[in-house]
This record gives sequence, structure tokens and C-alpha cells, in this order.
Amino acid sequence: MAKGTAGNGNKIYKSTNACPNSGSVAHTSTNNATRSYLTKPQVRAAIAAIDFRSNSKLMRMARFRAFTAGIDAEDILQEAILRALTSRSCPAGLKMEYFLMAVMRSIASAIIARRKRDEARYCSELDLVVSPLAPDDACEIAERAAAWRQAFDDVVAGSPEIERVVDGIDQGLCGRALAEFANTDRARLASVRKAIKRNVNSICVELIKLDKAA
Repeated sequence: MAKGTAGNGNKIYKSTNACPNSGSVAHTSTNNATRSYLTKPQVRAAIAAIDFRSNSKLMRMARFRAFTAGIDAEDILQEAILRALTSRSCPAGLKMEYFLMAVMRSIASAIIARRKRDEARYCSELDLVVSPLAPDDACEIAERAAAWRQAFDDVVAGSPEIERVVDGIDQGLCGRALAEFANTDRARLASVRKAIKRNVNSICVELIKLDKAA
């Protein structure tokens, strides 16, 4: 077994055994009205079984999220592990790797948002002059932003299921991993993806019209 650090000084033991959250106890059905979550011992066991090699999917995602946030890959992964062990609840039935990927995405998004707020505040405090956009350019940017926001809403079509699938695709998941992340089975996932494609095809027509009008 190899040792890893959880970010809080504790040692996490990694092995190549099957994931502990694949048993009947941990994988309580999430289709019930009340969703089940892993206990802390189950979380620790699941983390210990993760493949942390540099070429694993989890480490590749850690490097990507770290790149977008401008931080170290080990730092964002250890912070995700720490949150999984303390403040975050992992749904039973979801592989720990995918749960940690979602936590890293949340961490990176928060860092990026905070950086943008800080930059805006610094510019305000230093009274930096920013050249205003021409009225026509500002209007076009606003129209395009509104069109893309509406396009995403149209793709999701008010469906939490479609939203979960889109979220999983955004994280680079596919096949069985995507089905588990979206809390569905492979057959249902295929139907949802077809619905997404139909929605996207009809929306693309409208966006192309917008480009031609511009």
C-alpha cells in the first residue's frame, strides 16, 4: 500500500483493491425520495482505494482544474480530499473519483470568481481608467451573452436530469462514469443525450441566424 496525505496531516492509504463504495451498504439506491450518503469511514475507505497515479483520470482532472485556477494540482486535490473527509457529503452510488472531480471544479470556480472580484476592487481603488465600449459593441456583446444564456436554458429545458448530464459532460465524463454521475442508467443516459442533441440542433439554427444578422 502507498501512503498519501489528506491535507490535514492524516495519512491516507491507497491500494489497488476494488472501490469500497461498490458494496450493497455503500451503494444504497439514490432513486429514493431521500438520498443516501456515504459515512465518513466509507469515505475514507473509498479515498484509500483511488488510483492516484500521475496518468489517472483524477490526476489529469486535478491538473486541468489547477491550471484554470492558477494553483498547484496537488493543492486542489488535497483540498478536495479534505472537504470530502470533513464538510462535504458524498452520495452513495457515486464513485469517489467523480465526487472529488466535482469538488475540485467547485474549488476552482470559487478561486476564479474571487480573483475577478479582487481585480475589480483593485481597479476601483486605483481609479484605473478603462476605455468604455462603443454603444454598438456593448449592445452586441449583451445580446450575444443573453442569447447564449437562453440557449443553455433551452438545452436543459428545465430538466434536472439533463442538467446533471450536461454538467458531467463538462467535466469530461462519458459512458458509465457519466451515467453514475447523472444518477441514471446507460439506457436512460442514451435517451437523455438524444434529447440534448435535438435541443442543441434546433438552438444552433437560431444562433447561426444571430451571427448572420450581426
